[in-house]
Amino acid sequence: MKRILCVLLVVTLLVGVTGCGKKEKNLLGDYDAADSVVHNDVGALVQASYAPLLSQFYICNFTPDMLSTDYVFDEEKPDRNGSVFVINRTKNELVFGYKMDKLFFPASITKLMTALVVLNRCKTDEMVTISKEIAEMARGSVVELNEGDVMTIHDLLLCMLVASANNAALALAVYVAGNEESFVEMMNNEMKKLGGQTTTFKNASGLHDEKHKTTPYDMYIVYQECMKFKEFREMISLTEKRYNYTDASGAQRSRTVKTTNCFKLNDAKHHYDYPNSIAILGGKTGTTNSAGYCMILHIKNSYGTEYIIGVFRAETEAKLYGKLNDLMTTYCLTE
Repeated sequence: MKRILCVLLVVTLLVGVTGCGKKEKNLLGDYDAADSVVHNDVGALVQASYAPLLSQFYICNFTPDMLSTDYVFDEEKPDRNGSVFVINRTKNELVFGYKMDKLFFPASITKLMTALVVLNRCKTDEMVTISKEIAEMARGSVVELNEGDVMTIHDLLLCMLVASANNAALALAVYVAGNEESFVEMMNNEMKKLGGQTTTFKNASGLHDEKHKTTPYDMYIVYQECMKFKEFREMISLTEKRYNYTDASGAQRSRTVKTTNCFKLNDAKHHYDYPNSIAILGGKTGTTNSAGYCMILHIKNSYGTEYIIGVFRAETEAKLYGKLNDLMTTYCLTE
């Protein structure tokens, strides 16, 4: 039955999917998914709960009047600039949005685009040898990567998406494009292909750069693109994972990576509560001094309805998770 469904789905998509169609340019760009929906993981269209399966895959027809202008992002600091959105992924409907069309520093949420470029160009079982440059990188969040280590694309993606490792992002960029500058060009070209009008990436990791900016909505689109890959869906759902690699001497070794998503952590110091009826499916965090605390969170409620929630530029970790909890409780508990 599933095989028949997949065949019917592919045929229908090939002849009938219009994504957002060839509409006039609107507030948030013209995203047309038709060319990339039938990708190298057709089963994902069923497994990832895309709904409606035979309709558009992105919300595209925003108008300014759909975005709240009265929302107070931080009640303790009413002048603080930030953004939130709640999107019903099951129905492809905007539930609530505030400044989701404005430019912000994305921090490590950038790594969603890095993952998309890599997944579009590489097989996850390809092997990468860690260079001295990568091994010596120490800016921001990193994992242990030693010169001469040999590991798969899959496990570098694991380090980047689960543990948010900047050195893993750089390793992937250099492997794919030869250097980070060329890889960044690929990232920007991919964003333009998806319809992004104002996003500019300057690096593969999200380390702060005054010109490295995107809109929350553009990153929602990137997240949706990434969800077409089974490997991506599996990685973002993890709390921790052990992977194997070969060190410079040829010895077989292993390491463990842990998530930066505090909703999924069990230790009292970093765990934050959320409604019991909510299942955390995944997401991506990002934090720098300039970006604040950011997250795109993917959840499912007890009715099976999926939501994607975005918060950009919360002042503290506690405020980020508190706001995400508030948005879940306010908008995501009903059918």
